Amino acid sequence: MGTKAGKRHYAWTIVVCCVLIYFTTSVVTVSLGNFVSPVVNDFGIQVRQLTLTNSIECAVMAVLYPVAGKVLNTKKLSIVVPSALLLMLLGMFLMGSYSSVYGFYVSGVMIGIGSAFTQYLAMPLIINMWFKKKTGTALGICVSCGNAFGILFNLISAQLIVRTGWRSAYHILALIPLIVALPYVVTHLKSPAEVGCRPYGAEEAEAEALADPNAGMAWGVTRKQAFRLPMLYFAWMVCLCYSVGSSVPNYIATFATLELGTSVELGSIASSIYSVGSVCCGFLLGKINDRYGVKAGMTWGMVFMALGMGGLMLSIQNSALLIPSCFLTGFGGLNMYSVQAPLVARTVVGDRYYSEIWAVLMIGNSMIAALVYSPIGGIYDATGSFAGAFVLGTVTYTAALIFGIIALNMSRKYRETHERAL
Repeated sequence: MGTKAGKRHYAWTIVVCCVLIYFTTSVVTVSLGNFVSPVVNDFGIQVRQLTLTNSIECAVMAVLYPVAGKVLNTKKLSIVVPSALLLMLLGMFLMGSYSSVYGFYVSGVMIGIGSAFTQYLAMPLIINMWFKKKTGTALGICVSCGNAFGILFNLISAQLIVRTGWRSAYHILALIPLIVALPYVVTHLKSPAEVGCRPYGAEEAEAEALADPNAGMAWGVTRKQAFRLPMLYFAWMVCLCYSVGSSVPNYIATFATLELGTSVELGSIASSIYSVGSVCCGFLLGKINDRYGVKAGMTWGMVFMALGMGGLMLSIQNSALLIPSCFLTGFGGLNMYSVQAPLVARTVVGDRYYSEIWAVLMIGNSMIAALVYSPIGGIYDATGSFAGAFVLGTVTYTAALIFGIIALNMSRKYRETHERAL
């Protein structure tokens, strides 16, 4: 079997597909964001009633992750993933037609079903399927592009809401990926077996395994073994902490408009600046992990999250700090959940059975996100401030670093005292 399609390895075509998948999911992500204030005001409801939609999405994802993990590894990606993306776009399109918040919950179910096959589970699995080297870099590229699209669609959504109203904005946004992204994904997203080539870096990884029987890329505990080992649960705690903490910056636009009293446009700019930081971070975070290891990546996230959250708290008294704080938050934020968490899990349990284990971990990750997202909005409803949410973001990222160091040390000792799982 050849390893390349023409001069460029086909794995990089898969990266383009993943970027376009993020293009589509970024559109759906803004289905709340800038829409929260106008929808809440129009319906006369509380913030947590609308943001419960996000919790429903996460809960549905969690229920479907075991199924999604099997389907993604056994069925044609070119059918499964585009179908899921289409369902997500339909759910978003319908949001512009509802007269009650309960309709949003129906769309939340639809988006949750699609997300199980396209986002936080699918991206690491697809990249891991195609990359045995430069995994962090490839994943970082995809996530950074997704964050860049988040900037674009935050700005577009704000303008559409102001100029056409929030209902028409939903309809217009949902149609964009249908034309721009889905045709390429349908025709190019394939597994290595379908293309007839080996993953990127497979030969190099095998050469390292022959030279060093303990080479990391060949090592891995089985799913049954993993769930009997404390190191997995500490790694899982890392993921759960990032799941909770990374939910906090999603309220930046709402924080700016409701607590600081800014316009929808300025709230959108603040959220977009956060995404600018995320774009810059995604590329850097992948390379930091590939070069210096996952401990360095976790430390990076904790430092910038603390700086960003601290700045946002100070911006309550001095709004001039809003924009720089959003930028700093972006260097931690969602990247730690979408890039760092899967890399930590992969390092702790090994590469061999990673996809099976990660599918199970994502159940808990999504369930915790489902449980905490709406209560984070409830912090504002109860106290009139998001300050408590910003404290929560800092604490969870600090805890993730501590749990991560423990998990990595346990994994290292386990590998030193046990034979490689075959």
